[in-house]
Amino acid sequence: MARVGLVVLIDALGWSYLKDREFLPGILKFRKDVRTVLGFSCGAIPTLLSGLAPAQSGHWNLFYYCPEKSPFRWVRLLSPLPNRLINNRVVRRGIRFIVQRLSRFGGYFQIYGVPTELLPYFDICEKEDIYKPGGVPDSIFDKLEEAHIPYRSYSYHDFSDERIIREARRDLMARKYEFYFIYLSELDAFLHDHCADKLGVDLQIDRYAERLDGLYSTAAQCSEEVDFFVLSDHGMTPKRSGFDLIREIASLGLSVPQDYIALYDSTMARFWFFKQVAQARITQKLGELDCGRTLGAEEKKRFGIDFPDNRFGDSIFLMKPGVVIEPSFWGNLGPAGMHGFDPEADPDASAIFLANRAPERPLHSLQDVNAVLVDWIDSRMAVGSAG
Repeated sequence: MARVGLVVLIDALGWSYLKDREFLPGILKFRKDVRTVLGFSCGAIPTLLSGLAPAQSGHWNLFYYCPEKSPFRWVRLLSPLPNRLINNRVVRRGIRFIVQRLSRFGGYFQIYGVPTELLPYFDICEKEDIYKPGGVPDSIFDKLEEAHIPYRSYSYHDFSDERIIREARRDLMARKYEFYFIYLSELDAFLHDHCADKLGVDLQIDRYAERLDGLYSTAAQCSEEVDFFVLSDHGMTPKRSGFDLIREIASLGLSVPQDYIALYDSTMARFWFFKQVAQARITQKLGELDCGRTLGAEEKKRFGIDFPDNRFGDSIFLMKPGVVIEPSFWGNLGPAGMHGFDPEADPDASAIFLANRAPERPLHSLQDVNAVLVDWIDSRMAVGSAG
């Protein structure tokens, strides 16, 4: 291959980890922090892949309110059973297995700790594999298909991080493709548990640097020119404290699901109101708390989560950076590190953009990162047209 595009997305490798340390300095000479999307990877990565804000792509948090089309509708049949039984770990694992098989979801699918009785009110936003064409509207994979550029994407759907690197190097040596998209997900899990362990984090980053050095060397040996991009979707913020928001809201004496429903997503709580009294009491209670704030309409617009309906919440309460909802539907005890805080106020939230040469456009956000990748695709299309 005369020219190869090599894109590596390392989940959770934030700018705060690399800003004061070297990371393949002889190769990745351009380094820049970029603003992530409010929320989690299921919102950030689709924005990186498509250039669309969550309200445009439809991808933000994993669950959204949609009782009419919920793949969990049949779970209502279990409602007569005692709560301790339907929220049993074995039963929940069975529900997840059945729904995934029946719905044939190809994307990221978990039910975490969402109470079983609430599942029938929600649908999943990532139904398709976002690392393939059609997974996200107008993604780089759609553009690669339209441009007839040979490519391959690698993700946790297929292999472990270590195996992905081996597979990509094998494909590079075989000169199979012009564009390689490599998603490495395992650092995220490590940082959730060990982000405060500086020595452990350094060893992990060094390990990734060694792998990428070998990957780039293989690409350079097997092609005349390599455009090498190393990206992330967000950073990781050390936990400072936990706050029992579930208890605070439960103390109001309202009924679920008759009065309201809430999802407690670790760094934010999302509410749907069915009675005015519930909206009034919960809004007042949230306004009295200093652990976070309720997002206003202008903030939602600025964050790109101003959806035309309220599928992701009538009200969204965002925790202060480092303060997690504890317990939450993601677990009884918050992890040592978490992401999903205010991307403008949290210095640990920023993602990275590293490359072996400077891009021709300014970089500030994940949408700008997408534009750089689209520029690469467009340049290859121009070469193909000229040829």
